[in-house]
Amino acid sequence: MAKSGYGYYRATIFLAMFVGYTLYYFNRKTFSFVMPAVMQEIRLDKDDLGLITSSQSLAYAISKFISGILSDQISARWLFSIGLFAVGGINVVFSWSSSVSVFAGLWFLNGLGQGLGWPPCAKVLRKWFEPAQFGTWWAVLSCSMNLAGGLGPIIATVMAQSYSWRTTLSISGLTCVITSIFCLLIIRNEPSEVGLPNIEAGPKKGKGGSSFMSALEIGGLMGSLAAGFLSDRAVAKASLYL
Repeated sequence: MAKSGYGYYRATIFLAMFVGYTLYYFNRKTFSFVMPAVMQEIRLDKDDLGLITSSQSLAYAISKFISGILSDQISARWLFSIGLFAVGGINVVFSWSSSVSVFAGLWFLNGLGQGLGWPPCAKVLRKWFEPAQFGTWWAVLSCSMNLAGGLGPIIATVMAQSYSWRTTLSISGLTCVITSIFCLLIIRNEPSEVGLPNIEAGPKKGKGGSSFMSALEIGGLMGSLAAGFLSDRAVAKASLYL
C-alpha cells in the first residue's frame, strides 16, 4: 500500500475530511434550514427558537475547546468519525421529536458532537501536508463550510417539496452516519500508518495560503449576513401561515 505514495493518500484522506465536514456543517444548520416547515407543524415562539439555537452554540463552544485537547490524546481519525456519527444520529432522533425541551436538549448534544470535527482535521492536515502547503489546504477544507451553508437551504427547499421536515432530517442524519463509517476506514492519522515516512515540521513558506484564508473569511462573513437575512425572510413568511 505504501507504494501508492503520498499523492493517493493525501487525495483520499482530504476528500473524506472535506465531505465529512461538509456534512458536519450541514447537520449543524438543519434546524435552521427546516425551521419554516417546523413552525407550520409545531407552534414555536421567539423564545423557543432562541433556546434551541443558543443551546447548540453554547455546547459547540465547550466541545470545540475540549476536542482540541482530546485530539492530542487520542486518534484524530476516531474522534472525527465518532463526532460525525453522533451528529447524524442526533439529527435522526430530532426528527422523531415534537417537544421544545427535547429539541433544545438534542440540539445541545448536536453542538457537543459538532466540536469533535474541526480540531482532528487540523491535526491530520499537519501530519499529511508540508508546512508550506498547509495554509492552502486548510483554506480549501474551510470551503466545506461555505459549500454546506450555500447549498444547504437549496437542498432543504428541494427536499421539502417532496418530503416532510422530519424525513429531511432523517435522511441527512443517516447520510452522516454512513459517511462516518467511510471516514473511519479512509482517514489515516499520519503517513507512518501506511508505511510512509512522516513529514517533518518546518517553517511555512509563501503567503498564498494566508491570502486565500483572508479572502475566505471575508466571503464567509458576507455569506453569513446573507444567510441570516434570508432565514429571517423565510421565518417571516412562515409566520403568515400560522
